[in-house]
Amino acid sequence: MNKPATLQDSIAAALDPATICSFDYEAVQAPTKALIHQAARFLYIKRGRGEIVIDGTPCKLRPNTLIAITPWKITEITRVDETLQFIKVVYDYTYLNAALKESPGMDEDSSELLRFLSVEPVVCLDSVQAEYVDTLMEHLRAELGVESTRMVLSTKPLSQLYITNKLIELMIVYRRYVLSLHGENGEHGQPHTTGDSVLSYIYAHSSEKLALSKVAEAFFLSESALSKQLSEQTGLTFMKLLNSIRIEKASDYLIYTDLTLDEIAGMVGYVDASHLSKHFSSRVGITPINYRKIYTKSKPKYNRTDKNTAYSITDYIFKNYQQESLNPNQVASRFGISVTEMNRLLLYHSEKNFENLLNSVRINKACELLATTDHLVIDVAFEVGYNNIRTFNLNFYKFKEMTPTEFRNGISLQKADGSEADRKRPKAAKKAKG
Repeated sequence: MNKPATLQDSIAAALDPATICSFDYEAVQAPTKALIHQAARFLYIKRGRGEIVIDGTPCKLRPNTLIAITPWKITEITRVDETLQFIKVVYDYTYLNAALKESPGMDEDSSELLRFLSVEPVVCLDSVQAEYVDTLMEHLRAELGVESTRMVLSTKPLSQLYITNKLIELMIVYRRYVLSLHGENGEHGQPHTTGDSVLSYIYAHSSEKLALSKVAEAFFLSESALSKQLSEQTGLTFMKLLNSIRIEKASDYLIYTDLTLDEIAGMVGYVDASHLSKHFSSRVGITPINYRKIYTKSKPKYNRTDKNTAYSITDYIFKNYQQESLNPNQVASRFGISVTEMNRLLLYHSEKNFENLLNSVRINKACELLATTDHLVIDVAFEVGYNNIRTFNLNFYKFKEMTPTEFRNGISLQKADGSEADRKRPKAAKKAKG
């Protein structure tokens, strides 16, 4: 791989960044570039034959092949013998994770179910299994519409609950089909790993005192070779990647347990609460204590009014992110709630408070401009709503763990339709502010 894999959009649907799932059809006629998937998805091959490489492991593709791709998996279709036509179901992995944990009797099984998708990414269905999955896919299509052709959002009653149930059903039957393929009854036994993945290994062992040398030794690589591989795959250094994973896990412990910060630090691999707080605050934007305090004020988990308000606020931020004066007091007042209540709603539905969500939107928009135009970095900063380059650079590094220039030189973006963004000529430079 000569350059980092293309980083896909993290949202489930281009029409609505707050949606939990989308359904679409796609066709691939030639090998693709390597892709890093931020949003989880199922790919269901209906026609065609070829080969896909998932985290370095090649897997054959044929009709009725079902593929589960979890966040941070790297895939590349390396061979297309006959045009591949497939169904693509993209979903919000974090939302499903929370929904599973809140389901009665799923306390332990939820994490195992999601882990299973990660280590067993491909299953070839027999005719009976394929018929069942065909029916599930048709239910999702009828509920969601086809993402690439629909013009308006679905307004069906109880749609979110219906979609959630269908996604969980798809995950469960996927697990059962894989276990039946291995001669197991679906109730006991551990999944069979399809191949060794460096990223999966780091994720699984991130709570340990993990060093680059240890991972390199596990994969019979030199430290320099492993560093180069990670850089080529993700654009991140080993420590930046490890910290990203640890903070992601710490967020779950803060939300779903009463463990102390010291206990959580030990669970995810930090020396103590101080180190956890330092890395957490740097990446998330608030302290672990405040994150837990705001998040655990949540009302009943499926309050529809709360969800609609949170989505309306999110939509407002997406439409007005370029306003330099946009601030939490202004937006909370617009929706008739307090700043604390607004942050509670946003944290529950998007896992970001106002400041983090606004900066996240701005930085993602900046990435599009960096990848598709030749605008000066300072002009990009002003265009997405920042009034000085220093604040822009700090936020860019916090969210992307690289500088804007490093991003422009090393990462390309894939658009929602699957095509890669082209670099356009620059507009006239804006006057410097200040």
